[in-house]
Amino acid sequence: MMQIDKEGCPVLIMLNITAYHCPTTISEAVTLLAEEGRTVIAGGTDLLVNPRYMVGVREVVDIRKLGLDYIRQEYDCLCIGAGVTMRVAAQHPQIQQLADGILARSAAVCGSPNIRNTATLVGNITSALPSADTPPSLLALDTQVVLAGIQRERVVPLVNFFVGPAKSVRERELLREVRIPLHDISNKHGGFFKLGRTAEDISVVNAAAALVINDGIITTARLVMGAVAPVPLRALQAEEALLGQPAREETFQKAAVIAREEVRPISDQRASSDYRRRMSEVAALRALRQAAGLSPRGEEWRHA
Repeated sequence: MMQIDKEGCPVLIMLNITAYHCPTTISEAVTLLAEEGRTVIAGGTDLLVNPRYMVGVREVVDIRKLGLDYIRQEYDCLCIGAGVTMRVAAQHPQIQQLADGILARSAAVCGSPNIRNTATLVGNITSALPSADTPPSLLALDTQVVLAGIQRERVVPLVNFFVGPAKSVRERELLREVRIPLHDISNKHGGFFKLGRTAEDISVVNAAAALVINDGIITTARLVMGAVAPVPLRALQAEEALLGQPAREETFQKAAVIAREEVRPISDQRASSDYRRRMSEVAALRALRQAAGLSPRGEEWRHA
């Protein structure tokens, strides 16, 4: 793992891991995770390169033998296990059909091919980074997460999961699976737009939209912005402005302006806060246009 010293020079830091666990049952895994100083490893593409995730960690719990690499339909939901990689998610036919494939599209642009072969969809959630590629699409789909602890399992709406940069409501628990509701999914259309410095970089700004349109009128609206607030942000005021309005360009332009004022971006090495705010309007408008069929939707999964 690389860090930068006070003089700006790269320094190689060895991970201080004292034990490696590889449980074969959920019960064994959550028992291990109940102990302080342990954390989950699946793909490891965030854990092993970002020092913030290793603070206080002495032991890792590998979940790859828990049989969580499934995608299946249960209880009128599409359930995606914690072992499913970005590439598998991007290329799964049923995920590609959810709201015109917004989740498959966002998974397909997460990092490089090597990263997508290793990184997991659930890992992208648990890292809780504001710039993560898939949470906006998942939030637009009203996703829930299942947290397994030593005493019980609990189901948490994803909108309530994130509490700050790299922080969530998960407490020594295993995020076992995500659940995407399938009721009314056939009527839901979506759009996704990502702006990054390069094709493989994390987002400077991203946006996901999901709309239900009946007789030309928007009856359900979700608009979620990424990399422009401490957590992936549902633009609630913009969503409210969309409801009951005709699905046309003027409506979407007004909603995008509202979304621009809702975001709370920061300046960092990738972009200034002002640039992120201005690009939020662009990203929101492009996602909404796609959701309404006013502009072409991408099929990024073809190159995942």
